[in-house]
Amino acid sequence: MGIIANQKGVTLIEAMVAMVLLSIGIVAVAAMQTRAIGASGAAFERTGANGVALSVLETLKALPFDDANLVATPSLNNVGARTYTAAGLPELQTVLDVPAGAAAGTVVDNSGLMYQLSWAVQDTILPTGENPCKTVRVFMTWASPFGQNRLVMTSVKYRNITL
Repeated sequence: MGIIANQKGVTLIEAMVAMVLLSIGIVAVAAMQTRAIGASGAAFERTGANGVALSVLETLKALPFDDANLVATPSLNNVGARTYTAAGLPELQTVLDVPAGAAAGTVVDNSGLMYQLSWAVQDTILPTGENPCKTVRVFMTWASPFGQNRLVMTSVKYRNITL
């Protein structure tokens, strides 16, 4: 029993085809892993932005109703919104840092991530002239490997009534 003359080298070709297919699979897994690492970093940044925005929103809600940080802005969008300063909200100095020479509203959180932070306020005026509540909207923007990201959180602050 010998090898048929036209079958010489078939095993070598089969092995080479198998190696090419394996290589394609390995490259696909490596590309998927790279994308997953990038997505994990983006999720980390979004989680950080959520934490910062929530801290700012809760701090604003805890301020007195007539605090200067809660004076109504021209609109509830980011145009004309207030930007963060350490002096304006000293309660947040343990959570946020303002880098020297950075643009207005630029903050760095405890993990070293940099964001643009601002907020807008709108008064609710009743027909009687009363102002029972304020709508507060916090805006966060930051750059990531996937492009510019944006987060907006909204809450309502009710007038503190003493009985």
